[in-house]
Amino acid sequence: MRCARGLLRSEVQRLLWLAFLLPVAAHAAAQELVTPVRVGRADAPLTLNVWAQQDYSHLAARPAIADVFTSVFDDWARAHPGVQLRVSVMPALELHKAKLQLAAAAGRLPDVASIDSFWLPLLAADAQPLDDDWPLDDRRDFLPFTIQTLTDPAGRLLGMWHETDCRVLFYRKDLVATPPRTWDELLDVASRVARERQMSGYLYNAGRWEATVFDHLAMFWAQGGELVDRSGRPIFGEGANRRAMLRLLGFLRATIERGASPRSVLGHNDYQQLTGAAIAGDAAMFLGGNWQLKDLQTGLSPDDFARWDIAPIPTADAGTPSTGTGGWVWVVFARDPARRKAAIDFIRDVESPPHAARISEATGHLPVRRSVYRDFPIFSEDVWYRRFGEMLASGHARPTVPIYPAISQQLQLAIGAVVSGQRPPEQALDAAWAAVLDEYARQTTRRAGARTGVDPIAWLPVIAAALFPLGIFLRGRRSDAAVMPWILPAVALVTIVLLYPMLDLVRLSLTDATVAGRSYAYTASTYRALVTDPAFYGMIAVTAIFVAGSVLLQLTIGFALAWLIDAARRRRAPGTLAARVAVVSAWVIPGVLAGVLWKILLIENRSGIVNYYLSLAGFGPAPLISSPVLALISVVVANVWRGCAFSMILLYAGLQRVPRELHEAADLEGVSAWQRLRWLLIPQIAPVILLNLVLITIASFNTFDLIIPLTGGGPARRTEVISLFMYRLGFYDLEAGRSAAVAVVMLAVNLVLAWIAGRLIVRDAAEPQHA
Repeated sequence: MRCARGLLRSEVQRLLWLAFLLPVAAHAAAQELVTPVRVGRADAPLTLNVWAQQDYSHLAARPAIADVFTSVFDDWARAHPGVQLRVSVMPALELHKAKLQLAAAAGRLPDVASIDSFWLPLLAADAQPLDDDWPLDDRRDFLPFTIQTLTDPAGRLLGMWHETDCRVLFYRKDLVATPPRTWDELLDVASRVARERQMSGYLYNAGRWEATVFDHLAMFWAQGGELVDRSGRPIFGEGANRRAMLRLLGFLRATIERGASPRSVLGHNDYQQLTGAAIAGDAAMFLGGNWQLKDLQTGLSPDDFARWDIAPIPTADAGTPSTGTGGWVWVVFARDPARRKAAIDFIRDVESPPHAARISEATGHLPVRRSVYRDFPIFSEDVWYRRFGEMLASGHARPTVPIYPAISQQLQLAIGAVVSGQRPPEQALDAAWAAVLDEYARQTTRRAGARTGVDPIAWLPVIAAALFPLGIFLRGRRSDAAVMPWILPAVALVTIVLLYPMLDLVRLSLTDATVAGRSYAYTASTYRALVTDPAFYGMIAVTAIFVAGSVLLQLTIGFALAWLIDAARRRRAPGTLAARVAVVSAWVIPGVLAGVLWKILLIENRSGIVNYYLSLAGFGPAPLISSPVLALISVVVANVWRGCAFSMILLYAGLQRVPRELHEAADLEGVSAWQRLRWLLIPQIAPVILLNLVLITIASFNTFDLIIPLTGGGPARRTEVISLFMYRLGFYDLEAGRSAAVAVVMLAVNLVLAWIAGRLIVRDAAEPQHA
């Protein structure tokens, strides 16, 4: 009996364990369908490579988004057991674009990828049409602009939009009782508020970046204007389109002349500046994006947030609503019919109404399906989503044509010139129009005479670079063969890392390539365009001023700090180590982060630290980044703050070489500080000073990472140095040939400076050292 009870107890325990383990096993099996590197069954016969943006997959950093996508992907994997996905998360915007272009050039594009909507022209040659496997009824559920924008001139649909955004007018209800519908109404109310409340009536982006153009295109489109025709030819400078653009530029100039907006809008190259001004109570209205509503809600108290509302963008004439829409799209690159169909089925499943609603609720972005706004409570009942959805009915997206980046770049300059008063609207538009036409003609010529296939000339840098270590080996074998095995690895490394890239850079500069390795032709037009471009000589002047100011101040301040710390050390004063650490801490901060920190300091409203304290003292706001002169001074000061630590370190090391006996002799003689500096220190460390001079010149000449977040090269091009110009050509415009031509010019300057630095180091090493 006791044995039977024991067996019964064991059986009960076993059943309990099974009851516990079965759900765990089922959960584990479900989890195996969605892993960090794979979605679907590991033994599925068909594999699709998917490149997703950072926050649009199960690998998103935000847990809410990751959880939704895990569930969505799990549903898809269960319904498609014969397909598995290899998901890769792409880097940030410009790196994502560059990676896609390089993959296209190498023929290694993924089967499906998420891309920014206005990158489509760059990849249109590889994008596969979705029409055959995407039913018309399902397409009709999408907002009109999503279908129109992604349809090519042949009528083929090349992508599927997933989520969007829109531009709206934010306004304070306690200051603006009725939101303005027209430009005249906006100018009247904004100038009145600015005059009576001593605050910014209306803020917008006018810095050197894409939003400066895109935010205002809705005002251009509302007048019936078009940037390009159906074939992709630019037409914004012709006929009615020209008149519409001139009206827009005239309105932007009027915002400054009538006091509706401050000149500080010229320094706006980040939407956070607009939000920051609103949170600081320094703006009555601003033109921004729907996502900034959450930023306001987070930064303001509930009572203060309740004062804010949104309205459609004011236009030239009432009754012509329009808004600009951005967003990302799925594009299929798979050419194999089975893979292409599987890829289209995948994106259709992910963007089906139930899934799209869940995803947009988690991301906070706007859906692009009519049924989502109609059938899902979060979007049909929430007042904000409902109003954004109504505005999207009149949405317009940037044209997906190759010439658009050039149009944007030139209109950025035109808007900056008009808002700052440097040029009247007519001159600014004519200059932009002429530059865009030249670029369009160059693009057309390049497509007509492009080289494809294997390029034998591309092997010349390889052969030339290989001759370098071979020559070193043959020469060394005759003189000292025993040393060669030790030298050759270093020579090979220099050849691979330095010599070959430099030679290939020269080759690339002699092409009109947009991306290395794709269709291009050999030509000297890149150098001709550089030499004949008046803006290039302006950038040379800006670069010369930036480098000269940075070098002079870095050398002076760095030497002063090194001298003071060395004098304190010799007198055994406390705190010298802390002083060195404090100075060096600025040097170790990355340039981009240093630019962001200085941007926070110099923002031209009460959210900027400097102008906040100026306002407390009854001054300001000072135009520290919107005035051409002060903006250049600001970037010089920021660069000096970051770079003087290097001079201090080098010169402090040099001061350690001065013999103690000389200092003791100077003390006995009773020489003054100036005499000690002039007759003792400078002669002793003159080689170190010269070396430091050359090295900080090289560093300042190549600086661009600090300038990008601080001014973006603006206002207009008043802080755009040559290195930033090269960076924009390469990573924004993807003009590899033109960027390489600028890089070759910079390389020549750097090689000369490096040769001088090398001679100084060799000469200093050859001099006898003091005991």
